[in-house]
Amino acid sequence: MASSVGGWQSRVGELYWEGVETRAQARRADGAESRRLVLRSLDLHDRAAGILRAELDARPDEPQLNEQLASLLYSLGSAQTGADLIDEALSSLDESESRYQRSGLTPPALATRIGDVRARRAVAHSVAGHAASALTDADGAVAAYAGTGLQAAGPPLSLDFARVLSLVAVVQAQHGDPDQALYCAGQALSRYQDALDTVAADPGAHAGYAVDMAAEVASRIEAAHAGWDHALAVDGFRLSMAEQGWGDLAGALARTGVHLRAAGRPAEAEPLLARAASLDPAAVPAEERILADGVPVTLGEAVLRAGAALGEPVEALHRALASGESASVTGRLPYPEAAPPHARRLGRLAADLRESEGDPDVAWRLALESHLLYSTAFRHLVGDPRIWLREHGEGWAQTGITTLHLALSRGSEAAHDDLCRPLAALAAGLEELAEAGHPVAAAAELARMTDGSGMTAG
Repeated sequence: MASSVGGWQSRVGELYWEGVETRAQARRADGAESRRLVLRSLDLHDRAAGILRAELDARPDEPQLNEQLASLLYSLGSAQTGADLIDEALSSLDESESRYQRSGLTPPALATRIGDVRARRAVAHSVAGHAASALTDADGAVAAYAGTGLQAAGPPLSLDFARVLSLVAVVQAQHGDPDQALYCAGQALSRYQDALDTVAADPGAHAGYAVDMAAEVASRIEAAHAGWDHALAVDGFRLSMAEQGWGDLAGALARTGVHLRAAGRPAEAEPLLARAASLDPAAVPAEERILADGVPVTLGEAVLRAGAALGEPVEALHRALASGESASVTGRLPYPEAAPPHARRLGRLAADLRESEGDPDVAWRLALESHLLYSTAFRHLVGDPRIWLREHGEGWAQTGITTLHLALSRGSEAAHDDLCRPLAALAAGLEELAEAGHPVAAAAELARMTDGSGMTAG
């Protein structure tokens, strides 16, 4: 063992709390000094993690040690994401999930920890532009809660899920389907509203940034579609929370004012806009830009627009994938086994739209959602993966090729490189099929396009 139990535990605690205090100092500092302090706080926590790893070398299956390291790595990964150290954050969060799996926590507690880690990793991927991995981790975060029935829990667990849903909503709004982003944000806000007494008793644990994130997503999407009643209702809730010290007051005032003005109620907007400007001169212009930017195309809109552009009937596909409410790709359908036929149709629509030089944003939404449906079906597969690939590998490979082309044509190199990792694993699986006498036509092209990529399944 690296040291006596009391000695190393004491040192881990010292490093952890010194890192916390250094990070607090960083928030009070500016510019280069703030960055220096952030990096020092990360180094302190990394050193604490190193001590725990040394202890685990001697006792690799010790549950409490694994849980302690997992928790520290979760905190470290979140801070690394905030410092734009994405590769380091992803490594920390990967190890955090692995350590939690060895922690001996009971299923409900383990589910909340795993859900949190996946949601944070989704945010890290999102910041890096890794669209597919961000949405895959967002899906996994929701699944961790839903798989143990915690999506129906009351407070305080409902507030833990609300925080995860808030993070997932931000990721969905950035890279996924705005309809799913709105659903996640709405579910998060509903849980916060249903547990206001619990929030008031411990606001630091349950409110603030997460409420802000969910409200920002819900309000922005409703406003983009001129749903002013809904947008302003969310704005009102966010403003009331901010007035109590939970969240960004200047931003809440600015958003409410900008939306009131856009809804044709300038007299109500002006005092709010003036107050926001007095608190933060950048708040109102920022909200004006957000409103002007709008939101990406939803999957439902993309299916209908592709059908109209290509002259194909798509009503059944639209009903299957976009007529209900869902939080993630897995939730679109009652069971993952139903996904491949719909994924194949989406992929064909995307390929045809690309070849006809149709709307690239619509084609991208269709292609990415097709890939994600294939991926979720494969992750949930029960049975021989070779049999599944013989039936669905060609469609997935064709979708992968289309998605890679579209990512490059949109200038999304990060999204392209991120897709290469799971698609390289798919290409390797298809190569094994060919060696067994079951060649797939698109496999060679997919292998060429992902040559040199990592072989991590996704």
